[in-house]
Amino acid sequence: MEIKRVNYEDLTAITNLVEAVSKVAVLPYFNDQGKQEYIARVLPDIKMTLDNDNFVSVKAVSNDALLGFAAMRAGNYLTHLFVSHQAQRQGIGRKLLQHLLDSTDAQEIKLRSAVNSVDCYLKCGFEITDQEGEFNGIRFVPMSLIKSKSHKSIYKERACQAL
Repeated sequence: MEIKRVNYEDLTAITNLVEAVSKVAVLPYFNDQGKQEYIARVLPDIKMTLDNDNFVSVKAVSNDALLGFAAMRAGNYLTHLFVSHQAQRQGIGRKLLQHLLDSTDAQEIKLRSAVNSVDCYLKCGFEITDQEGEFNGIRFVPMSLIKSKSHKSIYKERACQAL
């Protein structure tokens, strides 16, 4: 398994991966408005993550198969972290996240977690920073990770077991 930078040729495969994972792991937690909003806005926004001036976007691949995708905006905001159902619980999400964390000098990384992913991020050292929110029916939990000099060793020890 390799972690590589994403390119425009990956857009269709990434969109298909995010859509497949979202149908099972994200959309069931939204009301009808949230489902419509997610499909109308969030999925098409994946194309923006290919902007190398504003995003670091990576993919996990094995034998040319796309296993996962992650993106971070402005070096401090995790916007996407998706692993195919067949590849979950193999450490791929952890490796994608670690790659993004290693790519930035930012001391704080923020995200809006899907409600079903909160435990995964907690195991990786993120903390909940506010109560669950909702925007146009899309539920999320604001979270943050404060990196320290010892962050890498602590992170690797925890191994983000749920990812």
